[in-house]
Amino acid sequence: MTALLGWFSSLALAGVYLLIGDGIDQVISGENITIVPLAAFLTILTGVFAGTANFIGGRLIPRFESQLRRRVVAQVFSLGAYERTKERAGRIVNTATDGVERSATYKAIFKGPMIASLATPTLVLVLIAIVLDPLSALFMLIAVPLVPLSMVAFQRAFKSVSQRYRASSRALAAQELDAIQGLSALVLMNAGEAMGAKLAEATEDVRRKVMRYLAGNQLVLLVVDSVFSLGMITGAALLAVWRYEAGAITVGEGFSLLLLSSIMLDPLDRIGQFFYIGMGGIAATREIGKFCVEEPAVTDAPDAAIPPHVPSAGTIELDNVHFAYQDSSPLLEGVNFRVDAYEHLVLTGASGSGKSTISALIQGSRRPTRGTVRLSGVDIASTPLAWVRSRIATVEQTTYLFSSTLRHNLLIARPDATDKDLEEALHA
Repeated sequence: MTALLGWFSSLALAGVYLLIGDGIDQVISGENITIVPLAAFLTILTGVFAGTANFIGGRLIPRFESQLRRRVVAQVFSLGAYERTKERAGRIVNTATDGVERSATYKAIFKGPMIASLATPTLVLVLIAIVLDPLSALFMLIAVPLVPLSMVAFQRAFKSVSQRYRASSRALAAQELDAIQGLSALVLMNAGEAMGAKLAEATEDVRRKVMRYLAGNQLVLLVVDSVFSLGMITGAALLAVWRYEAGAITVGEGFSLLLLSSIMLDPLDRIGQFFYIGMGGIAATREIGKFCVEEPAVTDAPDAAIPPHVPSAGTIELDNVHFAYQDSSPLLEGVNFRVDAYEHLVLTGASGSGKSTISALIQGSRRPTRGTVRLSGVDIASTPLAWVRSRIATVEQTTYLFSSTLRHNLLIARPDATDKDLEEALHA
């Protein structure tokens, strides 16, 4: 939609420039100037189309952000609580916040207008060929491929700079979140100053990469303004003089030709946005796509089905369970135990002995290499993960509570719960 509005805006502006040329010819010939009302109308139309495109783009940003964040959060839950991703939490947060914003801005206000901008020179040349002079359009056609080719060349030249900046930015976000999450441990270990120095070093690294990124942007803008823009306008002026002397066009049409050549520079004017919005948005979109295609360690079996009834409600049973993260290093061998309803079980052991792994097996986040895990008497490998997780409440070693009241935290799980329901849940 924004691309279409961009084309309409460019065509309306081209109409204004053609009318200006007609007006110049009318003045030279001594005729009455009749182009003012239509030129004014087309000028207003140009602004309306451009303004509408900007308005729609602005309205699309929050919609795209919501869609992308839902996609990222859904993937986080899909990957599971035990091992949701190989990424550090800070990287995921950065992708879901800064990355989503960059991707949404790129899709909403850059991608469509850029497509329209790249097609605008072709539309203008068709208009010149029909209304003014086909030969002039043919000569100006030579310059059309230079814009997309130059953008591809610039993207390849500065792609590594953009990727290094994004990688450093995400790494810094991960380090900052790690420091905040482990703040109490840093205080206990008197490691606050060391972590602060490490963060300062990482911040300086990001700053240097940003400066290199901006320096490349300014270099491109200098080349564009000094070579392409000046060359296009100068070439159009020389072409207009040549065609006027050949009697192919009038003075007014030559002036229109010069003005129309400025519309053909629109893609070049967007190269600055290409660096600020385009490349960053492309990199962020790639990050989101890469994260969202990660496969969870455990998925539903093809024949998984919700059991019609449960043989022994509230029981947990491990039957001859074996498990290994690597085939050469088995972690659990022949584990057997049963916990009946209302019973309590405490697993103790050294770090790495398999306590968290047993918890992951019960939650369905991992599958045993051999043996069976049963919940309420049902083999959880034959049921959907959603069914398993709907019957299990997990409190991790590092419990996260949202900044609010206890009631608010409980309502996150069940928004329609009454105070009586919450009290019963607390006493359960």
